Amino acid sequence: MKTAERQNKNSTNVAPYAGLAAAVAFPVAIPGVYDYAIPPRFAGKVTAGLPVFVEVRKSRIWGVVLEVKEGSEFPELKEILEIKEGHWTDSNRSLLKLYEWMARYYQCPLGRLFKPLVSKSIINKKPKTVTVYRYAGSDDGINRIDSAGAGAAGRPALDTITAPVTAAELKSRFGLTPSKIGTLCKKGVLAKEQKTVCRDTNEFGVDVAGAARVTLSVGQQACVDRVAASIGAPGGKPFLLYGITGSGKTHVYTELAKRALAAGRGVIILVPEISLTPQTILRFRAEIGDTVAVIHSRMSDGERRDSLQEIVTGRRRAVIGVRSALLAPMENVGLIVVDEEHDGSYKQSDTDPRYNARDAAVMRGLMQGAAVVLGSATPSLESYYNAQTGKYRLLTLNERFGTARLPDVRVVDMAAEHRENNWTAISRYLVTRMGEEIRDRHQIILLLNRRGFSTVLLCKSCGYSHTCPNCSVNLRFHKSDTTMKCHQCGHEEGAPRCCPKCGGIKIKYQGTAIQKAEELIREKFPEARILRMDQDTTRRKGAHLSILEEFERGGADILLGTQMVAKGLNFPNVTLVGVLQADTGLHFPDFRASERTFQLLTQVAGRAGRAELRGEVVIQTYSPGEPAVNYAMTHDYLSFYGYEIKNRRELSYPPFGKLARVIAEGPDEPVLRAFLHKCARALLSGDNSIRVLGPAPAVLSKIDNVYRYSMLLKSPSPVPLGEALANIRKNAQADLPSACRCIIDVDPVNML
Repeated sequence: MKTAERQNKNSTNVAPYAGLAAAVAFPVAIPGVYDYAIPPRFAGKVTAGLPVFVEVRKSRIWGVVLEVKEGSEFPELKEILEIKEGHWTDSNRSLLKLYEWMARYYQCPLGRLFKPLVSKSIINKKPKTVTVYRYAGSDDGINRIDSAGAGAAGRPALDTITAPVTAAELKSRFGLTPSKIGTLCKKGVLAKEQKTVCRDTNEFGVDVAGAARVTLSVGQQACVDRVAASIGAPGGKPFLLYGITGSGKTHVYTELAKRALAAGRGVIILVPEISLTPQTILRFRAEIGDTVAVIHSRMSDGERRDSLQEIVTGRRRAVIGVRSALLAPMENVGLIVVDEEHDGSYKQSDTDPRYNARDAAVMRGLMQGAAVVLGSATPSLESYYNAQTGKYRLLTLNERFGTARLPDVRVVDMAAEHRENNWTAISRYLVTRMGEEIRDRHQIILLLNRRGFSTVLLCKSCGYSHTCPNCSVNLRFHKSDTTMKCHQCGHEEGAPRCCPKCGGIKIKYQGTAIQKAEELIREKFPEARILRMDQDTTRRKGAHLSILEEFERGGADILLGTQMVAKGLNFPNVTLVGVLQADTGLHFPDFRASERTFQLLTQVAGRAGRAELRGEVVIQTYSPGEPAVNYAMTHDYLSFYGYEIKNRRELSYPPFGKLARVIAEGPDEPVLRAFLHKCARALLSGDNSIRVLGPAPAVLSKIDNVYRYSMLLKSPSPVPLGEALANIRKNAQADLPSACRCIIDVDPVNML
């Protein structure tokens, strides 16, 4: 161990500590691993994976034991102050191997992996209790509501209570008021006690326990049988389930979950964003019942604490959640499903550990003997390549489930629209089709992946564009509250009436964002009922579910949204999908820009025609000749894969090489530049298998008054790349001032 917390750091010529010691890692920014003495009162109780409360640098925090050992190289260790026993320990210990791999591969402190389990707000949270009452009987035989003066004759007797009930239940079932409940408690008829309850997140919405049972198609059943045979057979390869949109992949997942649970194994289901997939949760609950626990970022500390407790005690054997659900402390996992495995949301890019839950799921399955299923209608190129080379086992669903058919797709050239003097964000063809579908009482989904009203404020007199004072981006105009907002740092200011630079009044808000599109649609279709779904309308907890439920029950004709509406939604009455600007992400400085555009277009197109009604998709673009657009128009993933994989091979991009991005951030731009140039020179003079692109200012060169420099490293193998990154990490601790930091992002998905 590199470091230890000692009671006397200045002691010299003191023998090393000879008693039992625990090596402890921390979920906060404390480098290294610290040794602590195990006091006699905890003898035999401290094991690897145990949360312990200790003192670090005069602060007291929770950490996790990595190892118990005889003695320490350091003298006079501080003692462990408190421990958290029980199921948490066993579950953590089973995941230590996975955590160690993630820390090593993604170049982050091991303790950071434990943050979801031992953060102060979670581990110190107390269980929630409610007051309940049970029938206790009495010597004077008062056991009926009417004899106690509590209600009308004919009420059921209190001795029919078979389980503790709340005061509200006593009121509804027996007509008891609080004062009458108190009287019956004094007479010994009722006994009052406290009951621990689980704080559920209420993400399920309506109860669908009675949903009709689905009969699997021949193709679905074949997929289920292949995967089910590997549940409980450790060491098997992961499965890639490539199924077109609407092919019924969720039905396969639910059937596999039932098989795994029946075999006594646990289940982990990952979804890209929990707020976008309530229908997935509803389906699982209908199929496997109340054994489902949910984990996501919008949960309160109490809800998260109770979900974890339900998992570690084994009361709930299935977990549905976003990427952090992969780290759920569950024993005996038999099945891990990563739905929409291509989605960039599985990559944690904003904080350590910067892991990809899809790849970590494959490793957890390998280490714990669980069957892993990666599913998508548009698999990532890396995953499909792995299936082609035999690293993964390929499963295919080529047809939509039931009677549904793939929608027709029409591409509209917006440059041609401008030549015909249509300068709005909606083509004439789409306007016509929207009017027809609204008339026929069908529903429409429109995608525009831009928040706000306009994308830039431009002065026509001097050419000034209004940028964020803290970041290297333009401010977005939000008409709803007449503000200019930065979507990077959160800066807000009132929208100016004249140019801030020259004082001219010829200012124009250019570009169309989602609020402006909503205004335009309301002008063209004043009778239409419109719901907007973006980050601004879904900030309130549960807002996303309210919007989707209203749309599902026919409360709106049009659902207008950002990429939130492109995934995981199944509305049988949607017959028309419109993509207002297909070019939004096409020209980003990112080698995955074309792939992401194809995936987004294909996914949102899949929202149309999911039942008996035939669907149509209208894609508006300024680049009708782009391969990503053309292949999405024909729903042709295989041809797009063939086209794109050639480009990747020529440039040695994944899957033909490993990538890592190194970003230096801080207030002093010359310091950042000098540090990365020093790192680049060292790499170029050493292992020549590593290629260095940069250093250069990042695309977003300043965020919230912090300058950003970056470089990209390419390597044919992860081993030399990992060694190089470890050296950079070590040099950053020595060379960069405390106000600066070095970020290492292995397998990056964000190039900004």
